[in-house]
Amino acid sequence: MKILLHTLLWLWCTQALAAPALWSATRGEQQLWLFGSIHLADERLARLPPLLLQALEQSELLLLEVDPLAITPDSLGSVIEPDTDWQARLGAPLAQELATTVATSGQPGLRRLPPWFAALQLTQLKAAELGFHSHQGVDMQLRMLARQQSLPVAGLESPTLVLGLLGSMHQRQLEADFVRHSLDEMTQMADHLERLMETWLSGDEQALLTLLREQPGPRLGRFIEQELLHSRNRLWLERLEQLAPKRALMVVGALHLYGEQGIIALLADAGYTLSKTEDITLY
Repeated sequence: MKILLHTLLWLWCTQALAAPALWSATRGEQQLWLFGSIHLADERLARLPPLLLQALEQSELLLLEVDPLAITPDSLGSVIEPDTDWQARLGAPLAQELATTVATSGQPGLRRLPPWFAALQLTQLKAAELGFHSHQGVDMQLRMLARQQSLPVAGLESPTLVLGLLGSMHQRQLEADFVRHSLDEMTQMADHLERLMETWLSGDEQALLTLLREQPGPRLGRFIEQELLHSRNRLWLERLEQLAPKRALMVVGALHLYGEQGIIALLADAGYTLSKTEDITLY
């Protein structure tokens, strides 16, 4: 369950929250709005809530983890190198299981790519079969609306950063764990996605925490928390200081907002005053 949450929806927290909520962060004359997004969603998120639209209208810049329109085949090719020797990387049984799953997916081209990327794509394909798509995610909807309004958009990191980190799992001897957990999750994804979406929409804090405490294993869990979460949070704060927008809407995976090393805590440490714009969920 944890891999699914981190690679697709990025939802986790270590303190109580009501999700999805809009936060305000101010420092001097600077005004930021923060929202914890879902990157893949179904038709239940088809309409953006008024408070979020209002924050976008009042902003001079939309900040996203990555600008989706900056992701190109050339940028992907720089970090995803072809690799067909899955057996050497995963061992024969797991390599065969992954190859069989790819063969039944209708995407034979995945067989030429690294195992971690094939597993990630299979997970996204399964989510799409269940009605969860990136174009229905909050960040992509806001990106397209910003484009219509000629509002500048900036990414908080390079489009290839996360893929590079995931690609490093082979050298860290974590790739087989990632593939194993991803394949296991595919058989339960319908239930997992539905439970997660309902929990997120309702703001059921305890139920959300229960879902998110399911671990993929200590080593992989540490990699996810330290490399995919905390180090990126610090990088984003540095990027925010460089950009120094006067008024901006910052939309990142909700996972990144909370906890002692989350964006909210880091902004508070940097001198921002933070509050929920309204103590209600937006959806």
